[in-house]
Amino acid sequence: MQDKHKSILFKVLFVLSILGMLPLLGGVGSKLGLWAPLTGFMMTMKYMIPAAISAAILLFFIFAYFIKDRKRAVSSYVLALVFAGFGYVYGVNQEPTDWTGLRGVHDVTTDMENPPEFKALLDAPGRINSFDYPQETAERQKAKFPWVKPLITEMAPVDAYNRALDVAKELGWEIAATDPSAGRFEATDYSKWFHFNDDIVVRVRADGAGSRVDIRCLTRVGGSDHGLGAIRIMKFEKQFLAS
Repeated sequence: MQDKHKSILFKVLFVLSILGMLPLLGGVGSKLGLWAPLTGFMMTMKYMIPAAISAAILLFFIFAYFIKDRKRAVSSYVLALVFAGFGYVYGVNQEPTDWTGLRGVHDVTTDMENPPEFKALLDAPGRINSFDYPQETAERQKAKFPWVKPLITEMAPVDAYNRALDVAKELGWEIAATDPSAGRFEATDYSKWFHFNDDIVVRVRADGAGSRVDIRCLTRVGGSDHGLGAIRIMKFEKQFLAS
């Protein structure tokens, strides 16, 4: 009888373990191209709570198996639920940055008055978001990312363009088109987990004796990039100035 109970317990633990891994399927499937990034993201959010509850129950069974005292076992179960709840709330509010404060910011640029325009990526597959940059978007960007500014360098435009293109390649961006005569190029970068497509255009123009480098990052889908566009611009400018 005891062996039968152990067999049932291990089956339950196995099922709970599978349920606990469900949120991972969204990102893995997106990475493998089995479904769209937005679908993978929605899957992860949908299974987050069931996974947290499954993890709590799984911990309860593990603790109960080693703790013979029923009261202590129940206490362990309650504690597991509390930790699972905190873990879920923290994950939703912290991935990858402030979740609620950045809603509606999916298009970030260093030139809000005359943002660089896309050409080669106009017909990129899976696009939902518009290329328009309304004043409302500019106001949101000013409020959230006041530090996003154009990069001013003493380099000549040709040298600044070549440097910018090299930096884009160093950062792993997928170059979609280059136009040295116009001082611009377009590229695509992907989020690490859900493989969201973020399109980028870089424009280099003469500025006095040097050059001005402007960047624009636009997500193909979703109403917010959760700050990744601004972070991408910051990394680009930091890398540009590193040498």
